[in-house]
Amino acid sequence: MVKPSILSSVHAVETVVPEGSEIACGNPLCSNTFRAGGVANSPKRFCGDPCKQQASILRRAAALLVDLGKDQAWSVLEKIR
Repeated sequence: MVKPSILSSVHAVETVVPEGSEIACGNPLCSNTFRAGGVANSPKRFCGDPCKQQASILRRAAALLVDLGKDQAWSVLEKIR
């Protein structure tokens, strides 16, 4: 059986919650703000899971398009639109 003192030390991890501050969602297409939170080594960066997923898709698409150059990247985007 786990001793309560060990369990309480595990749950005593400090969270990142600056007083009265809100941060912008990490998704460049989202304008939501939210109260900061999460553990110190992994703070919350997105307002929700859909925004987190959308930002991930954008990062991967940008990685594919950036080497094409601006004109060719826009041409590709126009074709799939």
